[in-house]
Amino acid sequence: MSLFESPELKNLSRYVRGYLGGLRSLCMDIEGEEFKYLEGGKEGSKAETIIFIHGMMGSKTQWRSMMRAYTEHYRVISLDVPGLSLHTNFAQKKHTLRQLAIWLEKVILHLRVANVHLVCHSMGCAVGAYFAATRPELVKSATFISFPDVFKNKGELFREYLEEINDIMDSNSLLPLQNFYRRTFASPPTIPNVVLRYNLREVKKYKSRLVNSMHDLASSSPLLMAQIRQIRSVTLILNGDEDRVTPLLREPYWKITLPDAEYLQLSECGHMLHMEKAEFASGLHREFLDRYRAAGAFEPRHDKSDDTGQYAISD
Repeated sequence: MSLFESPELKNLSRYVRGYLGGLRSLCMDIEGEEFKYLEGGKEGSKAETIIFIHGMMGSKTQWRSMMRAYTEHYRVISLDVPGLSLHTNFAQKKHTLRQLAIWLEKVILHLRVANVHLVCHSMGCAVGAYFAATRPELVKSATFISFPDVFKNKGELFREYLEEINDIMDSNSLLPLQNFYRRTFASPPTIPNVVLRYNLREVKKYKSRLVNSMHDLASSSPLLMAQIRQIRSVTLILNGDEDRVTPLLREPYWKITLPDAEYLQLSECGHMLHMEKAEFASGLHREFLDRYRAAGAFEPRHDKSDDTGQYAISD
């Protein structure tokens, strides 16, 4: 369960069509810790695999509608990411980009696939971008949805985000949380108060864990700044034209940083564009994959990883 998920919210059919809809809820063991994920589509280690990575306070379940668009031709996996999910974290490790990349590599090893397509949202884009940059042999393509400007003024984005989250957590009113919801969509759904009260209780319950994870990510952001230009996989960036949650990395940045990346801005979309226009977003992404597959862009790579941890904080 996440800030965007609850038993009641799944009934808002405009954004969520059915609960699991044929996807399987599974669990994997990574070094003695259990991590939950959803899986669907083609089976077996030889199937082309897409891994979906949510953002801060997100959940594996927010990808349901989008995942079902791929099940005929792909194996699809969505993860509850430690430190980004309210209910999932490392028992002993900090939630730095380096540790999250190490964890994701072990996930892929567990899934027994040679390499994957990544689809990432919001703060999950930082994890996916660092992973793609440092482990090019494991990434066929990378798609970044609503990638926040994590480089702005030496961590200003993290400070602003923490201030807003603190306002939500410290308030006994539902209004700050309701306003946050409204800003995540271009056309916000009507969310019942029972859903808001449930989510507010959950955010308050995991307040210290959430704040610590945000500090870990903020402290390790120089890792991404040092590595992002090293991304070699084909890359697609999707932004909504009505994103009111956070400043995003815009097209001029990508033209300098990854000049070969494709950039698309979707109209009448907010921060949660993968939920707001799931069919449209998945259609653009599948066309992108088909085009590059036809061009032979997904042939096996033999690049070596360069995750030295030079910029990492103590793990």
